[in-house]
Amino acid sequence: MKKLICLTAKLMNKLTFITPMKSRLFLLFLIIFSVKIAACKCNGTPTLKSSFDSADFVFIGEIYDITEVPSGFKTVQNILSKVKINKTYKSDSYDGFYTHNATLFGSPLHSCDVLFTQKGKYLIFAYDEKDTGFLYSDQCFIQKKLDELSPEELKELESLSSQYKKLSENSDISNAPELTDLIVDSSNQSDRKIKEQKREISILHQQNNRYKIIIYISIFVIVMFLIALSFMRRKTQR
Repeated sequence: MKKLICLTAKLMNKLTFITPMKSRLFLLFLIIFSVKIAACKCNGTPTLKSSFDSADFVFIGEIYDITEVPSGFKTVQNILSKVKINKTYKSDSYDGFYTHNATLFGSPLHSCDVLFTQKGKYLIFAYDEKDTGFLYSDQCFIQKKLDELSPEELKELESLSSQYKKLSENSDISNAPELTDLIVDSSNQSDRKIKEQKREISILHQQNNRYKIIIYISIFVIVMFLIALSFMRRKTQR
């Protein structure tokens, strides 16, 4: 990587004969190739089943109150959306928590957060943020309003819910939690951070590969550009 950077620097030093206009165009070309676009990265296209399997909570709810709260940046506001839960398909909560009402948190600073900024009824897939008590939804889940759901999708939800409840009942009978298990479970309070860190690691790997490709392409373009200019210069001197 250091050799590539040094080679690029040497080639740039040879561009002193390029006109100011060509220099601006060349710099613009490099800037366009080097722009970093922050976007949420998902593992394939989300489906109803993949969303159901990954989420902690799946329910139909009605957003009835939306509040903007400071995020620490003047131009960015976090969103708190209060939701009345109408029907639950999946719930990992204990003691009946999140049975009637919940609060969804979303921040524009998290590229994968879903911001519920409009009132209405939604099918919501969500994670549980244990350290705050909020739920948050993810762009890697299917997001649909209730009136956008087809009868087939509602039927699939019922089937997934029945399978989940049967598995939960069997698991509760065969694996009764012990005191040591509860102590270990208490360390899982940063599930959101763990998910974000895994996603960031994956994105970093992808970015490193992308930057390598950009550097190779940039060097190739610079070399070809220099060859073309040198050829044109020799041609005009004859």
